[in-house]
Amino acid sequence: MGNVVLEDQQDKREAVAARISRIREISGLNKKDFSAKLDMSPQAWGGYENGNRDLPLSVAKKLRKVYSIPLEFTYFGIRSDLPHRIATEL
Repeated sequence: MGNVVLEDQQDKREAVAARISRIREISGLNKKDFSAKLDMSPQAWGGYENGNRDLPLSVAKKLRKVYSIPLEFTYFGIRSDLPHRIATEL
């Protein structure tokens, strides 16, 4: 999938969308199951993952709580605090 981290693009909508899409793929879950754990609909999640909507901080916090994805990765592509399992798959 190329350089999904896209650090040079930081918090651009497309870069954030690529990162969260890859996180979901690495987790092995479809949009329905992944979004259910975040207590949101697959349609709402799909809007963020497809880059049609900006990812709000409230959802990024849920990603951190449920999937241990740090805000620094979600918004800026910084890998340093990612869980090892995820970091090795990127």
